[in-house]
Amino acid sequence: METKQYNLTISDHDFKVKGYWLDQVDDFGQEVDFPIVIICPGGGFTFHSQREEEPIALRFNSYGMHAVVLEYQLIGDEPVYPIALQEMAKTIDWITTQATAHHIDTKRIILAGFSAGGHVVATYNGVATNPELSQKYHLDQYQGTHAAVILGYPVIDMTVKGSFPDDDQALHQITEDKSLWKAQELVNSQSKPAFVWQTQTDQLVKVVNTIKYVDQLNDVNVPVEYHLFGSGIHGLAFGTYVTQKPGKKKYLNSWTAKWIELAFNWMQMMKFLG
Repeated sequence: METKQYNLTISDHDFKVKGYWLDQVDDFGQEVDFPIVIICPGGGFTFHSQREEEPIALRFNSYGMHAVVLEYQLIGDEPVYPIALQEMAKTIDWITTQATAHHIDTKRIILAGFSAGGHVVATYNGVATNPELSQKYHLDQYQGTHAAVILGYPVIDMTVKGSFPDDDQALHQITEDKSLWKAQELVNSQSKPAFVWQTQTDQLVKVVNTIKYVDQLNDVNVPVEYHLFGSGIHGLAFGTYVTQKPGKKKYLNSWTAKWIELAFNWMQMMKFLG
């Protein structure tokens, strides 16, 4: 396996991605193109959680998928959106240029987002699949498309009271564009299939976020699988010792940890794996 960091550019804006590339398997007797996942970690739009980067990437690798971690735009001198959407579009475009060198199946590009990164992925799943919005936010200049999304405890509706960000100043720092505040309202019949999971006891992102998103997908007949686990804090990642913060037992949850197996089963059912 090869791991390498890359610098990509949109307009005059630079951002980083990190690739986790699988090697070809000599025993197969032929070359194989692997599916790939683009991972958007959480961090409240103020940092990128490393607990949701390499550990997640390596697990996807173990199931026969390349992985790329996208360090999308954070709150700073410029708002998060629409830059984060353009970074995703550029990353997908760049992956298509790497298809031959790294043996990528570009028809099986999966986007995985956690918490704030889940908002990036869910929003992209609405904007990039709507030709009018894709043009509006300048995504149509990039090639390639995603096949599905995986969302873990995602922020969906940033206007829900008592749920992240629950702060008008932070909300406007993320974006002044109100049409991007509610990812569920961007869902359309061309949005890609989704696997969504969350815990009922999530105190940072209210459960209504995922319920709204799943309801909208159902309304337009987009395939979706939804798991609402009965316990667990926000930001569990795997819920195992691999992503546990040292000495903090609240980051362990053996039942919720099953989400990753369920996600891989879903991808197999949807023909994204195997």
